[in-house]
Amino acid sequence: MQGELVSVLTQDKVRLDGFFSAGGPTTSPTDTIQAAIIVHGLSGNFYKSRLLKHFAAALNARDIATLLVNTRGHDYLNATPRMGKTATIGAAFEIIDDCKHDLYAWADFLVSSHLENILLLGHSLGGIKALYSQAHMPHPNIKKIAAYSATKLSYDSLMESSGGDRFVHWITTAQKWVEDDRGEDLMFVDFPFPTWISANAYLNKYGHGDKYNWLSVKEQISIPTLAVFGEREMQDNPAFQVMGPELAAIQLANFDIRYIKNADHFYTACFEEATCELLKWLGLA
Repeated sequence: MQGELVSVLTQDKVRLDGFFSAGGPTTSPTDTIQAAIIVHGLSGNFYKSRLLKHFAAALNARDIATLLVNTRGHDYLNATPRMGKTATIGAAFEIIDDCKHDLYAWADFLVSSHLENILLLGHSLGGIKALYSQAHMPHPNIKKIAAYSATKLSYDSLMESSGGDRFVHWITTAQKWVEDDRGEDLMFVDFPFPTWISANAYLNKYGHGDKYNWLSVKEQISIPTLAVFGEREMQDNPAFQVMGPELAAIQLANFDIRYIKNADHFYTACFEEATCELLKWLGLA
């Protein structure tokens, strides 16, 4: 896939990198998607995901420009220029709310290139960011959202899960570290999955309030939205099993919920099926 490395500066002065690949003509009917912002999941980046690159290639082949992007939560740790200094950030320190500024800046980049009708496409945590950002800080040129495997970040659901005892342990540990002025120190947690994460970031992502539970703010999203899940992840992953009844109950006209047969969270061996679902929804297949 041909293209160029590009960068943006967010409103709060964080520099982010991405890969832009031009599609077809920039003039098109007002209801036609001209470009897609494609967002990585937890600890990912703009060049690592085979799934996201597959999406990009399929969209490019249909004359849609693509922008594979980093958010400031890319990789577990990264050194990123911020206000003339180097800041150590990444998934281990990520405050998800900051994604609003990241995705707004990327949308502005496309608009500056005369690509004004934008699809926001994300996988896993990238899907959560797509939904969260457009519920809380929507960009006027983002016309559609496609979120693949956007899980439910919910304190109560995690507390009631089979790993609830481990969750209590890590929430309590994180709270104690923050009280001891160790909020930026890294913990190696084993729930909801093994990873390094700061105490502050753990409480921000999983603590009381369900701030990032997109199901609780879905009514704030007014644009057409596709939410896709793998049938296997819905059956086998406790984080997705609890979502089933809520997804089935969604009756919003702008939400389209679809499932990919035999697909796991990463759509292993199901890239074509996952991409076909997107293209059909966009009216391109």
